[in-house]
Amino acid sequence: MATKAALAASLLLGGSAAADLLPSERASVLPRGLIVADEQDARLELRVLAAGAPALLLPVFTRCSGTCPLTALLLKKALGEANAPFRVIVLSFDPEDAANDLREFRERFALPPGWRLVRSDDAAAIRRLLDGLDFHFMKTSGGFDHPNQTFVFSAKGEWAATLQGTDPSRSELETAFARALAAGDPAPLSRVRAWLIRPATWILCASAGLLASLVTIVLARNAKRLSP
Repeated sequence: MATKAALAASLLLGGSAAADLLPSERASVLPRGLIVADEQDARLELRVLAAGAPALLLPVFTRCSGTCPLTALLLKKALGEANAPFRVIVLSFDPEDAANDLREFRERFALPPGWRLVRSDDAAAIRRLLDGLDFHFMKTSGGFDHPNQTFVFSAKGEWAATLQGTDPSRSELETAFARALAAGDPAPLSRVRAWLIRPATWILCASAGLLASLVTIVLARNAKRLSP
């Protein structure tokens, strides 16, 4: 009860600092053949589970009393306000979690019925997957040390972006959804649109604009000096 009260207080106060939407730094896709188990211990392939629609992958461990449930609660709240119909997959990276732990996590925090909660018996495969997304976790005496990140995938399982932090905003989720749609669309125009919404592109365009302005000023001054 104390944990739920603390989380509710954090939610009412607006949660933690706003998340940052980061572009994926390299091409990566959900691996083939990685089998996960849901709350009923049904086995299915993670890539198949995520396929067909833009998806969010939220890594957690169910015994967490801090950022894992807080992120889930804030994500639920933000998705309820955003025009971003993501498929949501909550993935436990704790090899000790079982089906009943997933069920209790869902019930404790009233997660939407459409969200899929899964785990895997293959701890090494889960670590490889998350290491490949730069999500590095370490076992401690009290649970795990881990970053607070949610990963955005296209309908084809392509890593499109990362939500950094516990409290994604409506605009960040809608931008992330647009990136996921563009990443899964082979059309050149969509690829260009996806490139244009990357932060690095804004910096490049601003730098190019500044350089063009400086060149224009220099040329104008030279022309004035040369004029009779």
